[in-house]
Amino acid sequence: MTYAPDAWTRIGAATTPVFSKDGGTLYHLRGVGLPQVWAMDRDGGNARQLSFHSEKVAFLRRSPADERLIWGIDAGGDELQQFILLEPGAAPRAITANPEAIHDFGAWSPDGSRVAFATNDRDARFHDICVLHLATGGRVRVYEGTGILSVSNWKSDGSALVMMEDFSSIDQRVWLLDPATGAARMLPRPSPTRYSGVRFVPDGALMGITDHGGAEFMRLCRIDTISGDVTEVFAPAGCDVEGWALSPDGKLLATIENDRGYAVLRVGPVGGARDAVAGLPVGVVSELAWAPDSASLAFAAQGPTSPSALYLWEGGAARPVPLPDPLAASGIAAADLVGFNLVEWTSFDGTKIPGWYALPKSPAPAAGYPSVVWVHGGPASQTRANFRADMQLLLNQGFAVLMPNMRGSTGYGRTYLEADEVEKRPDMMQDLATGHAWLAAQPGIDPKRIGIMGQSYGGWVVLAAVTMQPDLWKAAVNYYGIADFVTLLEKTGPWRRDHRAREYGFPETDGELFSRISPIHHVGNVVAPLLVLHGDRDPRVPMNESDQFVEAMEARQKKVRYERFEYAGHGFIRPEHRTRVYHAVADHFREWL
Repeated sequence: MTYAPDAWTRIGAATTPVFSKDGGTLYHLRGVGLPQVWAMDRDGGNARQLSFHSEKVAFLRRSPADERLIWGIDAGGDELQQFILLEPGAAPRAITANPEAIHDFGAWSPDGSRVAFATNDRDARFHDICVLHLATGGRVRVYEGTGILSVSNWKSDGSALVMMEDFSSIDQRVWLLDPATGAARMLPRPSPTRYSGVRFVPDGALMGITDHGGAEFMRLCRIDTISGDVTEVFAPAGCDVEGWALSPDGKLLATIENDRGYAVLRVGPVGGARDAVAGLPVGVVSELAWAPDSASLAFAAQGPTSPSALYLWEGGAARPVPLPDPLAASGIAAADLVGFNLVEWTSFDGTKIPGWYALPKSPAPAAGYPSVVWVHGGPASQTRANFRADMQLLLNQGFAVLMPNMRGSTGYGRTYLEADEVEKRPDMMQDLATGHAWLAAQPGIDPKRIGIMGQSYGGWVVLAAVTMQPDLWKAAVNYYGIADFVTLLEKTGPWRRDHRAREYGFPETDGELFSRISPIHHVGNVVAPLLVLHGDRDPRVPMNESDQFVEAMEARQKKVRYERFEYAGHGFIRPEHRTRVYHAVADHFREWL
């Protein structure tokens, strides 16, 4: 059955489980469109909504001492996040008061009296670390930074914070910060190193995920707090560890590994055998949360045909938490959803390029299916085996879909991640061209009707494709993509400028490269009809990128449709925006493919 495009905007999801102090309640985020804070009994009963914002709730944390909750909202996707505190018996109230600044939540103090967070309210270019005393509202600026900083967690005795510096997509630094004095010390590392999920564990040691020492893949390690040296705890062969959680009693360890885009959850005794957890969607697992008694683990799981839902692991087995049917409001039948197959092809230099491929359930036209190649953003990101309403929409409308993870994607090792850096960026476009050739050769595909679609960095790929590979693409959709690397770096959020330049290059030294790879300089080559979508509050890729490209297209009388969105950031999350986007995309590809 074919559904109207707006039906796909009404699919619900549940994420971010957080146990109450007694373990009997699961706080979580739930909703269709703009998720809100909910609470329910761990068996799914007695559900009640706790927040009622007209914005998306971005995170949720409970105090280690009691039932107080903190969550975050921004304004229309501008990423200038503010904190909301809910105390038992009281109404939610804001505890930050500067809507012009980022507030990036870090951690509750062990006694629940304070929270540590990062903010750029002193200088928009830099993040500082602040500590907020909740009883008085007093705030102390503990550390003044010179880059993108965040707080990971607090040592159990309150004497230290783990501070992370995001220097580039391939280089993060771990700092230990004394919240009383502001003294900070960066842990030594032999070379640029990736870190994630670095936290103190109950015995006062550090554990985290890292490729420290030149490892190809991310592994879970103990990290020496003086030397920075690491000792492996869990290192699956040929894939990254992407999440971990140690039970409060320190006896059980849960890990998530990324196996070619599929998640594998393992739970078991520290230092012992930990088998993969069965009974989950074949897809992605995230947001591990132990119950205070260490007997249960909550998490979110989803797959290509399964919207995100909550699960509980206990007694050695996992089960879903009973929740309302996420498809009910949409009217979409689960049987009409389409799974994806993992595929690969060989690029120009012999590199194997992985991707996800699916065909519609409707019969193929005589000439074969039209198809759409969807390109992820980042570029340090990865298309996963998760639920994508937009891709299901395309499949339901009769389009085959290919989602490549071209060089520069995460999940396939550090060498693959670095293979598109600066001057090597054109190599990634060859991955795209060979992906087009692979798709065109598949049975049931019409090689003359292949379109392309992408967002953010993936939007740059779309614009690069239609300007530099014009003969390959029949139609294109660009979500807030980069038209000119020079103007992007001039106008992007000031805290992001140098971070992005370390990935793309600096105008002062890479001007010739930018001229070659910036689509704005090659608009005259465009043949494919183009749909452009952009939000006016986008802090990452400002609307100027789309404005200038559309203006250049119109000046040359090229086929272009421009959908500009008010009160929208780097992504379309509001239900009314998604409805408009889905209709526009479906109409564009139906008309031109």
